[in-house]
Amino acid sequence: MASPAQNFLQKHYAQQERNAENQAASNAYEMMLAKLNNDRVRLKKFQSTEAKIELKKQLIPEYMDWINGVLKSDNAQQDDVFMRLMVWMIDTKQFELAYPLAEHALKHNWVTPDEYQRQTATLITEELANTTLAQISNKQTVNADVLLKFAELVADKDMFDEVRAKFNKAVGYVLKETQPEQALFYLKRALELDDGCGVKTTIKELEKATSETNS
Repeated sequence: MASPAQNFLQKHYAQQERNAENQAASNAYEMMLAKLNNDRVRLKKFQSTEAKIELKKQLIPEYMDWINGVLKSDNAQQDDVFMRLMVWMIDTKQFELAYPLAEHALKHNWVTPDEYQRQTATLITEELANTTLAQISNKQTVNADVLLKFAELVADKDMFDEVRAKFNKAVGYVLKETQPEQALFYLKRALELDDGCGVKTTIKELEKATSETNS
């Protein structure tokens, strides 16, 4: 575990531009990348997705001084540590924690690390959709407000229709118990984007329920 002094330096160097004239900041970034790579090796030792999620939850706080340094300074320089941690936060269902990272990454047009093989907006949207649908399947509560903030954040971003449909489906499922009319909007949009996304039955059920309520 890092000492308070190391945490301070993490935040300090995360705010600085990395270049030949600022070798200390470059070295600090390389150290963070090395830590991340070591932690990824630890994760690969587990076959269980659940075990990986639990380890990510334990590891994320160790990077927060670096992350907060980038956010505080609005550092525009591509940062793969930051990008991976954003995905880890979504994986671990910490959507509210991930939101400012997603906002920052999209603002500065950052790209995803190579193995993700997706554009940033697509990665954010698909990871959110997959995690949310898994939560719903497991009868877990999802924060609808933060999900709607993400919906607004990616609304004008280019991505595959199937990915946006899956996300709209996820939002619709989250809202269907508390805001059925808004849920219908998202589910119908999902169907427009992807006829095979699996929402037709839910749409019929919600249309029947809302018509009975309004009659």
